Amino acid sequence: MRKPTRSQSSTHKTEGLFIILVLCLGTMYSRTVSAELFSNAQTIGTGVIGQNGSPMENYTYIVEDWRRNIKIDSWGGISATDKIVVINNSNASLRLVFFYLPPNATAITVQDIFGTYGSTSLTITNHEAYVSVRIFLKTSLAAQNRTSLLAAYSLPSSAYIKQSGWQDCTLNVSLSKPSDWYVEEFTLTVTLPEGAEYRAASITPSLVQKSGFSVSVEYEEANFTQVIEPNISLQYQYFILWAIFRPALWTGIAVAFFGAVFFTRRRLKTTPMVVAAAPFSSGLLKDFVNLYEERRRLRSDLESMEAQTERGKLSRRKYRLRKSSVDDHISRLDKDLSQLSTKIAAASERYVERMRSLEKAEKEIETLKINVERAEARFLRREITAEARRKMLDEYSRMKERVENTIEETILRLKEEIH
Repeated sequence: MRKPTRSQSSTHKTEGLFIILVLCLGTMYSRTVSAELFSNAQTIGTGVIGQNGSPMENYTYIVEDWRRNIKIDSWGGISATDKIVVINNSNASLRLVFFYLPPNATAITVQDIFGTYGSTSLTITNHEAYVSVRIFLKTSLAAQNRTSLLAAYSLPSSAYIKQSGWQDCTLNVSLSKPSDWYVEEFTLTVTLPEGAEYRAASITPSLVQKSGFSVSVEYEEANFTQVIEPNISLQYQYFILWAIFRPALWTGIAVAFFGAVFFTRRRLKTTPMVVAAAPFSSGLLKDFVNLYEERRRLRSDLESMEAQTERGKLSRRKYRLRKSSVDDHISRLDKDLSQLSTKIAAASERYVERMRSLEKAEKEIETLKINVERAEARFLRREITAEARRKMLDEYSRMKERVENTIEETILRLKEEIH
C-alpha cells in the first residue's frame, strides 16, 4: 500500500480539527439555549448582529406591536386574531408580508385599514409547525414606513384542547413567527370559556384577570427575535353543563324581572303612589375631579423632583424626605378617589364607563412606567444599544401621551357635567 504524502496527511489533520471544532460549537450552543419563552435579541438571534450591536438592523420588519388573542367559547370552539403594527426596516419598498399562524388554522381572513384582502392577495401554506400566510399588500410599504394588519382565524378544538374527566382541560397554545421579524412588544391573551377556572400553566403568565364569569390569561414580552418555547400548556377547569346552565339562568332572571314588573304595576293600580327620584349630586363629581387633579399634580411634582435629583440640583436626602411625604398624600388620595368612584358609578349608570376608562388609563400608565424602567435597566446591562433604547423610550412616550389625552378628555367631560 502506498503511504500518504506529507500534504495529504496535513489535509487529513486539518479536516479532523475542523470536525472537532464544529462538534464543540454545537455542544456549546445546545447548552446556551435556556428554557424560556422568548430569547434576548442579542444573545440568540435569527439574524447577524451588526457592528454597533443593534439587534434590529438586519431584520426586514420591525414589529412594534404584536397582539395574539385566543378565545374559547362555551362549546370548546376556538377563535383567534393576530394584530401587528409593522415597520419596513429594509432600504426598499416592499409588497409582501408574512404571517405565521398556529398549525391547522382555518377560515383565515386578513384586513388592513382599507378593508379585507381577497383570496387572490393571499397565499396560504400549511406547515407542520405553523400556517404561513403571504399577503400581497394593496400599496407598497416604503422604507421605514408602518402599516397595521389583522388576521382572524379559527382553530380546531380537537387539536388544541385535551379533556380529562368531567371538567379538567388543557389548552396547548402554539407560537411561531417569521424569521425576519424583530418584535418590540408582544402580548398573548387567552380568554377561557365563561364559567371556567384557571389552574396552572407551563409558563407563568404576566396577568390572570377575572371579570364576572370570564377569566383571561395574559403573557407579555418585549424585544425578541426568537420564540424558544413554541408551546404553552394552560390548564383550566370547566363544567360542560355550564353552557346549558347559563341560558337557563338568564331565562330565570328574565322571568323574575317581568314577574316583578307585572305585580308591581298591579299594586300601583290599586294603591296609587308618587315616588320622587333622588337627583344625582354633582357634589360627588366635583370632589372626585378636584382630588383627581390634585393627585395628578403631586405625581407631576414627583417626576420633577426625580429629574432635579438626577441632574444634581436636589440632594438625595431631600428627595427621599419629600418623596415620602408626597407618597403618603397620594396614598390617602387613592383611597378617597376609590370610594368616590364607587359611589359615582353606583349613583348613575352613565358614569360607570367613564370610571372604568380612567381606571384602565391609570393601569396603562403604570405599565408604561415599568416598561421604561426595564428599558433603562437593559441599557445599563448593555443588552440593548443606545439607539434601541431611544426608539423604545420614544414609543413609550407617544403611548403615554395618548393615554394622558384620554384622561384629559374624560376629566373635561366630568367638569362639563358639574356646571
